[in-house]
Amino acid sequence: MRDPESLANPRLGLAFATMLFVSGLANTFPIFFPPLLAEFGGSRAATASTVTLFWLGGATLGPLAGHLVDRWNPRRLVMLGLAAAALGFGIGALAPTRTVFVLAVGLGGGVGAGLTGMVAQAALIADAYVRRRGLATGIAFSGSMAAYALATPAQWAIDAVGWRGTFAGYAAAVAILLPLAWRICPARLGARRGAPPAGAPAAGPGVRQIVGGAPFWLLSVVFTVPPLVGYLAIVQHALYFGSLGFSAQEAAAMLVVGGVLSTSGRALAGLAADRFGAPAAGLVSYACSLVGTLCLVGLEFAPGHALAYAYVLFVFLPLGSRATIVSVLVGRVAPPALYGTVFGLLAVGNNLGAAAGPLLSGALFDLTGSYLVIYLVAAALLALGIAALAAFTRLTRRSSPSSLGRGAGGLR
Repeated sequence: MRDPESLANPRLGLAFATMLFVSGLANTFPIFFPPLLAEFGGSRAATASTVTLFWLGGATLGPLAGHLVDRWNPRRLVMLGLAAAALGFGIGALAPTRTVFVLAVGLGGGVGAGLTGMVAQAALIADAYVRRRGLATGIAFSGSMAAYALATPAQWAIDAVGWRGTFAGYAAAVAILLPLAWRICPARLGARRGAPPAGAPAAGPGVRQIVGGAPFWLLSVVFTVPPLVGYLAIVQHALYFGSLGFSAQEAAAMLVVGGVLSTSGRALAGLAADRFGAPAAGLVSYACSLVGTLCLVGLEFAPGHALAYAYVLFVFLPLGSRATIVSVLVGRVAPPALYGTVFGLLAVGNNLGAAAGPLLSGALFDLTGSYLVIYLVAAALLALGIAALAAFTRLTRRSSPSSLGRGAGGLR
């Protein structure tokens, strides 16, 4: 009999692929930045607003997705999100103006990311895994990070068929996932583990009590800062390294290496959270991000390959790992029956951070003409995130363990 927590579970593979082609588009977007600017013109902030709108959609729909995945039909939820993303990407490939492109990709992708992203996937994985929940969630979430590894193939495709043909390919890839979602996703959660039926009252604190507590808001800061900093550091990657004398292919190759690092980093973060505790894993990941951001600051004064490669290592390895870590830390504040709902509310901050990052990066450059300002702001935000994680850990250290947290190492 197959281990019910086997990593060969089709649900895990579908989660990875969905995160790769839907949420992951925002991570491949830096490769599309130059050709979009060349065709449509305008400010960098205006072009970057595509990703901002994308993540605003995720922020708006995250709580709804969390509620629906707990109470409604996960299969229909995921399929609805996939259909919206495929439609948005397809319209974007045909967009005659920047405005149409921004609205199509931003709104369609935003609905897709909101309904199929980490909130829904975290609940689907938590439903299937307890003993290996951190590792399984890390593997699922690493799909969006693996999108960085698509940078070089995407660049080749842009060179061969243009950015429009490449976007059409994304739309086709997402559409292919629809029949797989119908076959693999469950119609409701809890069937295997005997969870309470939909609509049953949750044991432990209610949503209002959880949201009214300081730990929830500290965890929200921990979850909000990383994507904000990540996009500050990366959204202008191709343009920045081009200004330092790197070729377009070399800049794309750095994203590919970064994609491999961040893909493995999310899985490693889940494994570390299972083995050593999520707080320790979170602190290490934040420290790495800070070192990588300071490497970008250093490049402003001493451009060179050594600092560039160090930036790739220390920024990309922990990139996205906080989502895995927070998915485990949720067990410190929420009972199992409210997992999706509370994680969805926390994901609002994460998506808002992701939405603000590209816009803030473009606006800071448009205002100052300096990359240094962008990277100094990112470093200051990371210091804030470290302080919030330390405070959350201290406040919840004596919390009564829930079965969710106990199973995934969330209370160590």
